This record gives sequence, structure tokens and C-alpha cells, in this order.
Amino acid sequence: MVIPTIHIAPLFGDDVVARDAVDRAIYEAAFDIGFMTISEIPEPYAIGPEVRRDLLRLFDLPPDQQRRLWKSNFAPENPNLYRGMFPVDSNAARSRAGYEIGPDIVHGVAGDSDDDLLYGATPLPDEASLPGWRATAAAYFLAMEAIGGAVLGSLSRGLGIDESIFRDIFDGGISTLRLLHYPKRSDGEPGPSDDDRNATVNGAAYELVSRGHADSGLLTILAQCSVSGLQAQDSRGDWVDVAPDDNGFAINFGGLLERWTGGRIKATRHRVLGLGAERFSIPFFFEPRPDARIAPLPIDGVKSFEPFLFGDHLWATTTKFSENLGLEHLRPARAPYTDPMA
Repeated sequence: MVIPTIHIAPLFGDDVVARDAVDRAIYEAAFDIGFMTISEIPEPYAIGPEVRRDLLRLFDLPPDQQRRLWKSNFAPENPNLYRGMFPVDSNAARSRAGYEIGPDIVHGVAGDSDDDLLYGATPLPDEASLPGWRATAAAYFLAMEAIGGAVLGSLSRGLGIDESIFRDIFDGGISTLRLLHYPKRSDGEPGPSDDDRNATVNGAAYELVSRGHADSGLLTILAQCSVSGLQAQDSRGDWVDVAPDDNGFAINFGGLLERWTGGRIKATRHRVLGLGAERFSIPFFFEPRPDARIAPLPIDGVKSFEPFLFGDHLWATTTKFSENLGLEHLRPARAPYTDPMA
């Protein structure tokens, strides 16, 4: 199977016939494999490799300046917990470092961060150290919000539901723009020995710098930054290469969207092969506001589930990952919550 590439410019235009054709293509991809790449993104939402390289300058900061951005579970002297940087040794495999940016880069802090840590502000690098970086990050964030909104609008039409259902829950949303650095292992540095961190492809052995997993949320928009290695798993269980596109993005759907749509939209497992080279990627997790109520959609045949608040689901899932492991007690659920994927 080949990952479909969809030209999404009609989602931003007035040609309804062309838009309907894109809607069908997006729905087919979401229903079939749950993965696609998008291209022909109109200005001002088109983001090229120069902008991405500008963002990734963050990883060139000296170690002391990077530490000032670390989350407080890695640098106790820092006040930030949910947003910020995590170092390469935040996971046992030492496979990646990252930095997570919230909507405050554009919209300011949307809610009461004293009441809900999910509204915590992003620690930002000094402008003098990275001139123009904040403006670049803000423009990138806005572009991702626009693309995510257009894709969810398309899916709403494909599902036959009112577009406001998805659109309204993102008013005041807490999406995350994540910068990831997968460093090349130094000569002689052993890779992880765990079976689930290694794979054999066409007789060759590879380290999995990101193990096979499905995202837990709704929608992820990913820039691969020129380096290949990303694979998606098709319905037969085969791993399919997702080729990088300097002027496009890969899009996959998360477990929450699969559950919310009664399985019509697929949450696809994906992984990243380490190819012996330094790698960067920039995923954008399109996320609603914490108090958005997730209830069964008005779609025939959708299995019922107990409604819950998105923030409770987000915190229950994100605290299973290494950069937030052990923090679940810091934010009790705000309403009755049962894992909808359990």
C-alpha cells in the first residue's frame, strides 16, 4: 500500500466541487489507513524547510540556555511543568530530546494556569540568543491551527455531522507544537537491547528511535524535516514508508478520534527507523480546550460511552510517556473519567 498524497488547496477556496473531491479523498484515507500526506497548501499556511530550520535552531543553544527551558521534573529550579524542554536522557533509550510549545506563543495563556497545569505558559528562549525565533514559532503555530481546522472540517462533512461539533471545542484549545531531535549515536555507543526498540526490515537491523504506537488524541500534523525513516502500519500489518516532503506534511489520526467516530476513522500505528543519521521532526498535536466535553457523536451505529472532559483524557495519556511519567497525581480528573479506549 502507498500512503496517499492529497492536494488540500481546495479546502481553503470557494470551489465547492473541488472541495468535495478533496473531502472524499481525505475521508477515504482516514477510513482506510488513517494516514496521509498533504501538499499544495496555500499561503500563508505553506511552511517550507527554511522555516523549519529556523525553528530547529533551538537545539543549537548552549547547554545552560537549554536547561533554563527544561521542564521542572528534569530541572527542579524551573517553574514550568507541562510545557518546555526534555533532555535526551529523559528516556532510557536516550533516543530523543524535545521541546513543547503551547498556544500562548500566539494567543497568550488561554485559561487559569494556577487552576489547571495544562494552561501552563511555555518557557521561551531569549530573543537575543535566537533573533526572530518567537515570531517564526508563532507563525508556524497559526498555520498548523488553520490546516488542522480545515482537515477536521473536511472530516465533519465526510461523516455527515455539523462542522461546529469539532470546530467549537478548539476555541481556546491547548494544541502542542513539538520540536524533536533524534541525535546520531556516537561511535561505540550501544543502542537499546529491548526487542520492541529494534526491527528487521528486508534483512537489515534497525533501531526504532520511536517505537510502534498510535497517537492518543485527535489529529497530528507532522513535518519530517527531510530525513526518512517514518513508517505507518497498514490494515494487513505491513509497515509502509512515509516519504518526507519538504513542502508538505504527514497527517495521522489518534485513538480518541477513532473511538469518537465509532471506528470509522482509523488511528494508525506508526514508528521511526533509525537510519544512522541525526534526525529532526516537528509534530503538531491539534488539541481542544481542557473542559471540552467529549460525548458520542450523532452518527448511526456509534457505540455509546460515558462522556468525559478532554483535559482529563489528555493528562491520563500523556503521563504514560517518559517525559511526564509519574506526574499523574498532580492533576486529578475534573469529572468522572474512564479511558474510552479501554
